[in-house]
Amino acid sequence: MRNKQLYLDVFTESLAGLQAYRRQGEEADTEYRRILSALQKAVEGELTDRQRECVYLCFYQGLTARQAAQELHIHESTVSRHLKKAKLRLEKVLRYSFGRLE
Repeated sequence: MRNKQLYLDVFTESLAGLQAYRRQGEEADTEYRRILSALQKAVEGELTDRQRECVYLCFYQGLTARQAAQELHIHESTVSRHLKKAKLRLEKVLRYSFGRLE
């Protein structure tokens, strides 16, 4: 998984305020790419191994929480919890790095 590029559009769209960047068009495209780059670095450096695995399986490989749970041999609710905590942590990192995104 390390050599594959992580496409986080689906994941980042659910983070507060990033939808506005997508709607603003071309002038915000550079800023949006900068945020995606920062987010990818945050995924690599700020998340626990298990959170990162859940994010990769659900948002990169497109597995459901149930499928990811089977892959990781953990309960589905544990996958959901890891995804929620990862999202909160990444949102916090983005807000710190870029100020209020809304």
